[in-house]
Amino acid sequence: MHTLIVYGSQEGQTQKIAGHIAKNLQDKGQQVTSLALDQLPSDLSFDNYDAVIVGGSIHVGKYPKPLKKFVTTHRDRLNTIPSAFFTVCLAIHSQRVELQVAARKYGNDFLDQTGWKPALTATFAGAVRYTRYNFITRFIMKKISQKEGGSIDTSRDHEYTDWTRVEQFADEFVNLGRGQAV
Repeated sequence: MHTLIVYGSQEGQTQKIAGHIAKNLQDKGQQVTSLALDQLPSDLSFDNYDAVIVGGSIHVGKYPKPLKKFVTTHRDRLNTIPSAFFTVCLAIHSQRVELQVAARKYGNDFLDQTGWKPALTATFAGAVRYTRYNFITRFIMKKISQKEGGSIDTSRDHEYTDWTRVEQFADEFVNLGRGQAV
């Protein structure tokens, strides 16, 4: 099986998660092509792919703009082959249930808006990239992290992705491609 992974990453964690999924699929004998939204060829064809995984990060309540365009443009094809969607949103790591629900709602709303019906979806926590933020963003993220019980050590970055859950998602996708229930 040849799987296309398309992702929109703003700070690099979504790219890292997409890479982890790709490696997991390759370890299970699948061929994988992984492309960032901004690297997609204008003549992209799904003819060479048996399945597609799409991922996007949430920043200030929104996915990268090209993500919606990609899914809307290719929705009919995405709805006819095994497909999966993952969201990267730090709020899923919150201890407050209402924020976890809100994090999942981003993905559900996106799918409702685009009409895409992937067989598998997931929301993963991302990372706090203090070392990459400007002063204002670092200050805001420190306040949010403090409120949520996260690290406020701004001298380094903090990763909150549950890699075991990412691997489970990839395993479920492999089973989906084999026609097994997820």
